[in-house]
Amino acid sequence: MNRVRRTARRRLFAATALAACSLPLTTGCTEAARCGPPALDEVSQMDLYGTYAGPHGSRLTLTNTGGTTVTFTARDWPAGNGVGILAEGAPSFDGTGTWSVVSAPGEPGRVRLSFENRETGRPGPPLQQLEVGKGEGDAPPMLFARLGDPDVCRVYELERERG
Repeated sequence: MNRVRRTARRRLFAATALAACSLPLTTGCTEAARCGPPALDEVSQMDLYGTYAGPHGSRLTLTNTGGTTVTFTARDWPAGNGVGILAEGAPSFDGTGTWSVVSAPGEPGRVRLSFENRETGRPGPPLQQLEVGKGEGDAPPMLFARLGDPDVCRVYELERERG
């Protein structure tokens, strides 16, 4: 009898230890998925026209020039696409190009920027893909990019200017 109880206790202890060790792994995934603003589903180009302001004076203006042509102008845009773009004094540039919504209906909104006029001599590819997030309360949609390790929440956020 005593031996049966010891075996049962050992199994219970092993299961508890396994659950305790697994908890941080699942928590990390859940936290990474919630990093940044909540995703906005069912987004169209018309929802996104306007000017967005980001860190260190960056600005992105999404416009419609008529028909299916949608253009953008970027000012003080990050010259890279990693966590370094969050640092004060990170390299930036001004550029123009076209943009598009690249997410399928029902998926979280994503925008792709295609630079056509960019200063040369800048390091690496610039930030070119942004997710569309819900603004707080009745705020308009915002654009953001998760940067680097998904277990460490680093987000480049652009809020749409009102007015």
